[in-house]
Amino acid sequence: MSVRSCLFLHACFLLANSVCVLYMQDLRKLVAPLLKSFQAEIDALSKRSKESETAFLNVYKRLIDVTDPVPALELSLQLKLQRMHDIDTENQKLRETLEEYNKEFAEVKNQEVTIKTLKEKIREYEQSVRNQAENLALEKQQQIHKDYEEKERSQSHESLVGKLQEAELKAQTLQTDTRAAKVSLE
Repeated sequence: MSVRSCLFLHACFLLANSVCVLYMQDLRKLVAPLLKSFQAEIDALSKRSKESETAFLNVYKRLIDVTDPVPALELSLQLKLQRMHDIDTENQKLRETLEEYNKEFAEVKNQEVTIKTLKEKIREYEQSVRNQAENLALEKQQQIHKDYEEKERSQSHESLVGKLQEAELKAQTLQTDTRAAKVSLE
């Protein structure tokens, strides 16, 4: 290699090195705020982690003194199971009562139908009795009218018979008087 080429290479190297140094300085300027924000985030996370650990330790210290909740939970579960059993029993009783009421209601409905039928029969019977009463009243009225006419005829006949007998008696009396007058005239 020639000196010239070595110088050229050396110049190129220096130029590249200068460009690299300039680039690195620009890159540092660009990356520095990013690195600062990463460091700030890491510091904040570290602080939060310490606070979380402290809070966890405080909660743990409080919980370590607390009694075991299992017996209380088991008792609560037993009470709930007993209450569920009581509710199931009450529910069954209510279903039985409801069934009895439904049967009673059906019987009452049947009785209502029977009552309705009987009321209809009573209305029909009352109408029939009314019709019969009207017919009997009409017949009785006609019978009374006939009896009255017959009685009137009978009384009229008796009156006529009485008058006839009276007239016959008068006629006999007149005949007797006429004969006596004839006899006395003779």
